Amino acid sequence: MTTNRTLALVLVAAIFVNLGCLWLLTHASITGLQSSVDYGTATLVIASVGSLRFVVNSTNWGTGRVNTTNGNQNCILDTRGANSLTKCINFSTVTQGLTIENNGDTNVTVQLYFSTNFTDFLGGDPTLGWFRYNVSNNETNSCRNSTGGTGCPANVNCTVAPIAWTDVNNTAYGTTVCPKLLFTDTSDSLLIDLNLSVPYDAPAGSKLSTLTATATSVS
Repeated sequence: MTTNRTLALVLVAAIFVNLGCLWLLTHASITGLQSSVDYGTATLVIASVGSLRFVVNSTNWGTGRVNTTNGNQNCILDTRGANSLTKCINFSTVTQGLTIENNGDTNVTVQLYFSTNFTDFLGGDPTLGWFRYNVSNNETNSCRNSTGGTGCPANVNCTVAPIAWTDVNNTAYGTTVCPKLLFTDTSDSLLIDLNLSVPYDAPAGSKLSTLTATATSVS
């Protein structure tokens, strides 16, 4: 009897163990390894800058006067070396005009204006004197038209204006002299030449005119 009772108890225990396993199997969640993916980003914004600088920023003919002894009424000077020894006394000869360069990182439209016109700069008889300028490429193909046209050697017109001697403009923001000045290092500069006729009756004294160049970014 002892043995049968023992067996019975063992069977009951086994049944409870099996029921417990069944509960675990029906209520347990079986999971495997999970992978998680995330991403990092690197972001920057490169700003474009439209900028001009004067590489040659001054012109100085020094001190002189009109030679009126032979009936001359004016003295003509320009930045291409014009200086009549018979009409001008003591003025220096200048062979270099003003030069502006696109030192930014985008193409720009260039506008120029002067702080004075002939009357404010030199004065005297306006029928005998003038204050003029012209513009040319300082480097091959620097200035392009608005659609990017090319084919212009140095110092030859390629949409730059004016190419003939023209009275200076002293009205802000001035005259558009180049629709698209490139920023490429070998093709990014313009030459501005100046031309003066000093009348015999121009008031004595120091004369100063400031040239302002404005850059507007274009594609």
